[in-house]
Amino acid sequence: MSQTHVLISSQPNGVGPAAVLEFWAQALASQQLWHRERATLYLMDHLCKAAFQYNQEDCIQKLLYQQHKNALGYHCDKGLLSSLVSWIVAGNVTPSFTEGNANPAQVWFSWTVLNMESIFEEDSQLRRVVEGELVINSSMPDQALKKAQAQLKLHIVPSLQRLLIYRWAHQALATPADHPLLPLIWQKFFLLYLHRPGPQYGLPVDGCIGQRFFQSPAHVSLLSDMKQRLIEVADFHHAASKALRVESLADAGESASQKGRGVPDYLTSPELHKELVRLFFVFVLWLEEESFQKGDTYIPSLPKQYDAYRLAKIMHKQQFGCNCLGARTSTILGGDLTY
Repeated sequence: MSQTHVLISSQPNGVGPAAVLEFWAQALASQQLWHRERATLYLMDHLCKAAFQYNQEDCIQKLLYQQHKNALGYHCDKGLLSSLVSWIVAGNVTPSFTEGNANPAQVWFSWTVLNMESIFEEDSQLRRVVEGELVINSSMPDQALKKAQAQLKLHIVPSLQRLLIYRWAHQALATPADHPLLPLIWQKFFLLYLHRPGPQYGLPVDGCIGQRFFQSPAHVSLLSDMKQRLIEVADFHHAASKALRVESLADAGESASQKGRGVPDYLTSPELHKELVRLFFVFVLWLEEESFQKGDTYIPSLPKQYDAYRLAKIMHKQQFGCNCLGARTSTILGGDLTY
């Protein structure tokens, strides 16, 4: 119903998708603990997908942003805030609409939530101060987080595992290989992992900050899992490209209207799958290249397989789109995935 409502609103003389998306988001998020209700999450996931397609994600993000701040105690009385602090000090993870490390079932919703939490991490200056502690004082991530809380005088900060670099990493691991958002989720991770923060603190452009977040054995293991997952996803798309080529030969006699009926284009193009194979192998190289972390790499001199152009965009905090996943994915991120 909500998707039909959004579609109708986008027609000439309609109220526009923004108003409808905001209406449905408020209706769904008005319930207590709505993010723990499977049916509500299902509807919210479809709503977030529509918001992405119509480039209206801010309608939902603004609502979630306010609720997120409330959940962290920004607008509650001192008694409730004290209880919340005690609850977190006792070892509980700070609240999030995406509970656990990731959500493999409602990926559109997770995409919206993590983007919202990323805005909060930037607005609160938490990311800037944590990175500064890692770069200037060589702190461990947990120490950097505590120092950031003291420096910014925040009553509550997200738990260590709620930092967005870890959140995007886990969501990238959990997202199905054929989901259209997966390449963008990996880019979100690399925007943080390959960030070079030196100039922000009056230091020369040096290595990327990523490995400073992945020093503990658990986080080293996480990086290993991520590399393995990238290889698995590349293998998936390689197999899919072969299967579709065989299928296209078998279906050569069918009419165009019969081919791929009801199946999105991004699942029916062998060329797309081949492009994604190359992309995910590029990501493998970016993840395991230690010279990026040390700062002794001249990007234009890298071999072709590193895709220096897109690497430079990521290191300059710019995402690139994927024109084969639809116009929204391509235009909103300002690029394409053509090799």
